[in-house]
Amino acid sequence: MYTGNTVSYKAIMDKQIRDFGFEIDDDSGMEWLAEFMAQTKVGIVMINDVVYIPICDGRGELPMNLYKIVQTARLGGVDNLEEAKCGKGNMVPMRWATDHFHKQYHKDDRDYTTQSADTYTVENGYIFTSFSSGFISMAIESLPVDADGAPLIPAEQAWLEAASHHLAWKTARKLRRTNSIDKDFYMEIMQDRDWYFAQAVNQSKLDQNVDQAESSKNAIVRTIPDIQAHASFFANLQLPEQRNFRDMSSSGTSSPNKIISG
Repeated sequence: MYTGNTVSYKAIMDKQIRDFGFEIDDDSGMEWLAEFMAQTKVGIVMINDVVYIPICDGRGELPMNLYKIVQTARLGGVDNLEEAKCGKGNMVPMRWATDHFHKQYHKDDRDYTTQSADTYTVENGYIFTSFSSGFISMAIESLPVDADGAPLIPAEQAWLEAASHHLAWKTARKLRRTNSIDKDFYMEIMQDRDWYFAQAVNQSKLDQNVDQAESSKNAIVRTIPDIQAHASFFANLQLPEQRNFRDMSSSGTSSPNKIISG
């Protein structure tokens, strides 16, 4: 199971050399490992982060290491990014735009809509908002990288094996095209790579501990669904549902409400 510990791409490169002996340059290794992490599509091994993006003319530039947008909010009461990063102002949840003229709002003077909640779409490395200027706060999942921008890999054994096999497979595939590697050896690397890849992904999809399982249960097992959870950024869904029951006595009078955790 994923514990949050990571290792540098260099540890994977060294393991690949010990296990397979292929010489791989750093540029190729980092690119292939970043590709490997993106292919897993397992959010829990990504970095949970919050970024602040200035909006100008209805668009802002998305982070380079963005893997997935979790939720986006419009920031009010701030004049610059420094104030946003210091926790000033307020946040209002945004929604994904459903209208087809969303990006036209800032290109002409037509009245496309008289009233509209803040919305956004993303395209070609930018976020397009329904307002022309301001700031947004975006909760994201990003590829884990070190201070130099090199990819980090989960330290669990299944991930170490999957990553090193991925590097070996990428190299072996190039050699296979020129018949410079034994066919059976290539097939062995490819099959082992697929097996370790699936093992790593499946392990990371499991609940990490009983605390996570409890929070997941409380968010799902509810007699009254919280249909307004988006407005509070889904805060405190991990708390058990509180249900009030009025204990009616045989005499027809009622006692104070009893609160029972769901």
